[in-house]
Amino acid sequence: MEKILLSIFVPCHNEENNITNTLNNIKDGIQNISYEVLVSDDASKDKTINMVEKFKTENPNINVKVFTNEINKGIGFNYYATAHKAAGKYYMLINGDAVDPPEEIKKIVSNIGKSDMILTYIIDPRGIFRRTLSRLFVFIINLITFNNIKYYNGSNVHLLENVKLYSGGSSGFGYQAELITSQLRQKKTYTEVEIEQYSSSGTSESLTPGSVPSVITSIIIIFLRQIIYLVKKILNIK
Repeated sequence: MEKILLSIFVPCHNEENNITNTLNNIKDGIQNISYEVLVSDDASKDKTINMVEKFKTENPNINVKVFTNEINKGIGFNYYATAHKAAGKYYMLINGDAVDPPEEIKKIVSNIGKSDMILTYIIDPRGIFRRTLSRLFVFIINLITFNNIKYYNGSNVHLLENVKLYSGGSSGFGYQAELITSQLRQKKTYTEVEIEQYSSSGTSESLTPGSVPSVITSIIIIFLRQIIYLVKKILNIK
């Protein structure tokens, strides 16, 4: 059996209108490498799973695995839980709302192997309020950690072993910032890639008032870990 190079984590929640397009974008965007698609359905109430099963039947040559939650557990929880079920060398996020065009997926994947992390930043199609919140989040995280990352919540690629080692991060929307800042403190390398996205009509990673506390939690976690890191560095503690 051919060794899998890339495991693709596809989180979805009530994405029956988008998940087939997401899977087709992956199919069209990734060529000539061995990969698997790990669909993580976070307690959808619609026909998301039916659409995934239909795609699997129509594309038997594509390695698609489905994991479902009976209750909603959050994208961060699913990201780390699914990593432990993955078989690839690299682990990539592609959200189930079909925002990543095939040519942009191809661009991201073409950078695999250049560094420990492939971090994407977007030509942002979202509304001004959502863009402002996103920029504020990036500014705060960079201020806390002395980094200069353009964007934390993109369709990023990590070495799977690094994701597994970090497992235990928060379940909310700041989980990627927690992982990336942890990797940077360990001097992991990164490549930033600019991509374009379609406007999202899905719910897989929609920011709602209920998700704000999870973002604040991630900021606090990152701040505390940065303080611990700096204290250890000053005291020369390993």
